[in-house]
Amino acid sequence: MNTSSHRQEAFLEFGKEIKNWIRDAKNLAEDGFYEQALTLYQKASELEPDNGLIYFYCGDAEANLGQFEKALSSFDRAVELLPNHSSSWIFRAVALIHLERYVEALTNCERAISIDANEHEAWLFRGVALQRLGQYRKAYASFKQATDLTETQH
Repeated sequence: MNTSSHRQEAFLEFGKEIKNWIRDAKNLAEDGFYEQALTLYQKASELEPDNGLIYFYCGDAEANLGQFEKALSSFDRAVELLPNHSSSWIFRAVALIHLERYVEALTNCERAISIDANEHEAWLFRGVALQRLGQYRKAYASFKQATDLTETQH
């Protein structure tokens, strides 16, 4: 085997290792082990710094740990790398709601809706942001849209 083949083989093994870390981290997060999941996601992000989904998963784990400022930073990186990933915008909005930054949260929900108008969570959290801003009629309309979408999707 020549040097080029060895490099290619090593690169493929490296890629498998990262995928295994992400898979293992997802399983840990699903079982509520967010700190352990975050450790694996962070390792993966060091090796694949341009993988927006890894930052999305980091943000989700951080949010579940109540680390909303850190989660916001991770979601910032996720939307920078994946500007059309509606879930990153939604999760970013949720972090902003926890930080009581409702106008920004509303803007993020509207961005997610512009990407996919059928994202019921975007409508739900849009309603939460509007409710916190005292815009109750608009909040009710958003909650209704979220409910209607949920009913049609199930």
